Amino acid sequence: MEIGGFFPYSSLLNEENNYIKRMCPGTDDVLHLMSGRCAIYLCLKDIMASDKKRAAYLPAYTCETVSGCFVKAGYEIFYYDFDRDLTPKFDESLIPKISFLMICGYYGFSAFDTEFVKKCRRNNVVVMQDMTHTAFSPAYPETDYLAVSLRKWMGVTSGGLAIKRSGKFNVAPIPADEVHLDIRRTALGKREKYELTGDESLNKESADAFWKAEFMLREIFDMQAGDEESLKTILHYPLDESIEKRRENFTYLLKNLPENPAVRPVFTELPEDVCPMFFPFLVDERDALMKHLADSQIPPKVYWPVPPFIEIEKYPGAQYIYDHVMSISCDQRFDRSDMERVAEVFREFAV
Repeated sequence: MEIGGFFPYSSLLNEENNYIKRMCPGTDDVLHLMSGRCAIYLCLKDIMASDKKRAAYLPAYTCETVSGCFVKAGYEIFYYDFDRDLTPKFDESLIPKISFLMICGYYGFSAFDTEFVKKCRRNNVVVMQDMTHTAFSPAYPETDYLAVSLRKWMGVTSGGLAIKRSGKFNVAPIPADEVHLDIRRTALGKREKYELTGDESLNKESADAFWKAEFMLREIFDMQAGDEESLKTILHYPLDESIEKRRENFTYLLKNLPENPAVRPVFTELPEDVCPMFFPFLVDERDALMKHLADSQIPPKVYWPVPPFIEIEKYPGAQYIYDHVMSISCDQRFDRSDMERVAEVFREFAV
């Protein structure tokens, strides 16, 4: 059985987990969307009613589908660069030029300058936090909007949430694309059977369906609503158990992975309020390590290829991250014996 891969369906709690109240307290309106990019786009459509400047300040290290929302909405886009520890390098001189700021964390960790965020808000810049990489950690409180995709955290067909801090949304979702949702359901169902049986043919079929849905979403995303089954999953997911297991696995890897100057963990401490998404590294010979891990059934992840909208040579910090970052799974599906196996595979690579 591989250690990694996307999530299958899973057991749920009878009681609600109070996800919104716990992770995003002090909000006035929440809408469930088909995907995270649908949630971002819906928030943008809500903002555009009063935003006449339409100039966004976005991370240069991001997913194509995030920046693609702003391209689709017709925004002028400025990008901010990063240090190698994934700390944003904001430029205060741009504040008069922008009307929107996107902040986010990575792999569960947030390192943005909160004073810069506050200064933006004092200058009437709308602030949104993309919580997709920090979905099980508390949201930053001084924002106007929040958006999240939960498919990297649980087995769910429609994983998007759009959240407005003050007031109700003035736009409404459109119906979901049922063809897309059916492909997602096929992917999750086959993944569930794979994890029960270990049948690699099911793993391949689930992965094929997953990527078919992903590429389809790039073409069709708008403000599509989510389905009721997915919302039930989000609200009844075993949140506490998942957070505890992720933290335990991450901590084990921190303590037991071999030291290797060519394979450097991005984060070397785990603060109390952080729930990791994956365990990320900066790697000198990334392709070699990724092959070694994949051959040992520990499929690594790379987030992301450089989006086509960014002239990446202008952002050397982000370019370095795109070229060197990779991560492995440490989520709630796996236990101590799985993490021991991961550590052993890394020791084999270091020899």
